[in-house]
Amino acid sequence: MSVKKRPTSKGESEFYHYKFMSTGKYYTGVCKGCTKKKDALIYEQDVKDKVIELSKQKNVKALIENFKQELTGGNKILLVDTFELSLKKPSKRQPSEQLIKAKSSYWRDFIDYMSDHYPDIEKLSDVQKCHAEEYIQYIRKNGRFNKQVNYKKGSNKTDYIRAGNLSNKSCNTFHQTISEVFEKLYRDAGLLENPFATIPKLNNESESREAFTEEELRLIAEKADDFIKPIFTIGIATALREGDICTLKWKEVDLSHDLIIRQMLKTRRTVEIPILPPLKAFLIEQHSKTGNEIYVLPEHATMYLENQTGISWRVKKFLESIGIVTSKKVPRRTRAISIKDVHSLRHTFCYYAGVYGIPFLIVKNIVGHVSPQMTELYQRHADNRMKREKLMQMPDLMSLPQTNIKEALQEPPTEPERIQLHQLIDQVPIGAVQELLKHLQSKQ
Repeated sequence: MSVKKRPTSKGESEFYHYKFMSTGKYYTGVCKGCTKKKDALIYEQDVKDKVIELSKQKNVKALIENFKQELTGGNKILLVDTFELSLKKPSKRQPSEQLIKAKSSYWRDFIDYMSDHYPDIEKLSDVQKCHAEEYIQYIRKNGRFNKQVNYKKGSNKTDYIRAGNLSNKSCNTFHQTISEVFEKLYRDAGLLENPFATIPKLNNESESREAFTEEELRLIAEKADDFIKPIFTIGIATALREGDICTLKWKEVDLSHDLIIRQMLKTRRTVEIPILPPLKAFLIEQHSKTGNEIYVLPEHATMYLENQTGISWRVKKFLESIGIVTSKKVPRRTRAISIKDVHSLRHTFCYYAGVYGIPFLIVKNIVGHVSPQMTELYQRHADNRMKREKLMQMPDLMSLPQTNIKEALQEPPTEPERIQLHQLIDQVPIGAVQELLKHLQSKQ
């Protein structure tokens, strides 16, 4: 081995240069940053060691796998730090704190699995596709890896073990979340590909929530108390989710223009919902009670913000008390799934929107085949007068007359169609049906 400074027209070079032979070949180069011979000798030895190691690689695949850090110039990113670092990357829309908390728990489950099965793997760059495939296959067969739950609220602590497997939809949620984290950081870590990206997802064979029947709505309207009835009155007329119903603010309610303008908690998208006469009557009465408060339903908002499950629990208890079945068992699941709850109001709204004036096939096609970008565009330019005109065809569903609504169906959907519609409802913000219907009519 030899290192020396080279002669130049202005004297010697600033840095030392190396020259050595390995496997019958000469290697030369500059010792970057080395102005002292001692540092240059160390640099040269490092280069020679890498050359020897490189010569041992049997094929391109081995070369890439063993030298991906040098090839890609990645940074050392620890698995335990990865999720927080991913949050600093830009996203299409800002997730809610609730969603961040949920995604963090999915990522922690993957970390716990890796710590148990591969304790030596600490860096993101060391995760390979085989590890990703093993984890995904594990949760599909066994559910979460970490089944221990430690729940604390105030001074109350609850510890229990999760039981049962995950639904296909839940498995895909875990899969999608972890893949998103890798997608944001795999290049920074020096990985050549996202190890989760090419793993196929399961078919979403999830059980759908069901719409409330005419008889159930009539029974709810008759039996609901002062806590339950506002939830159903707002939900059935707007299709807002539970959190958006409970935390609806008076500043989002424009009674003079019969309009609710609300940024949805889950999607962070702003929607404009016409206020129909039955809802307006309720809001006027409610304004006389809580008009000086921030929230339309202060009691509900307090409960939801302090304990989100409290609202769902009270609604389910009420529904069960009047004989409405709220859950059912499904194969391979130890816990029953919910089929009738506050979220069912979204399905009920969309179903009856189709019954009263909007052909089912149009509803189905709009809900199922419109991209989020197109929906957002139509929402931004929505004609609320047209939406109100269409929605005015719907009855006051909380005080239905003694008639059979099915008689109003000109083209009643088949059972498979209804199931498919319910499964697709959650994919678009409320209002898309009416907004896109106007667009379709303008093309006729």
